[in-house]
Amino acid sequence: MKLLKFYAPWCAPCKALGVVMSRVQHDLPVVEINIDENRDTAVFYGVSSVPTLILIDENENIINKKSGAMTDDAFKEFIGATND
Repeated sequence: MKLLKFYAPWCAPCKALGVVMSRVQHDLPVVEINIDENRDTAVFYGVSSVPTLILIDENENIINKKSGAMTDDAFKEFIGATND
């Protein structure tokens, strides 16, 4: 699995989500996609607001998708992490 993080440099909730993602232990590879520089990719994945996280499998199938800021617990639930 891989995590796509759609963001914009001017987006305050994107920065807050980045802090959450750095606090929560996970081993998912994260691909950060700046929507200002990669509009075609954002359109392809149906991203209409940032931040948006998309969890995809090895075949590029979307497993989970969520827009907006998240708490640590919400992020853990999104990626399917278990509490230690």
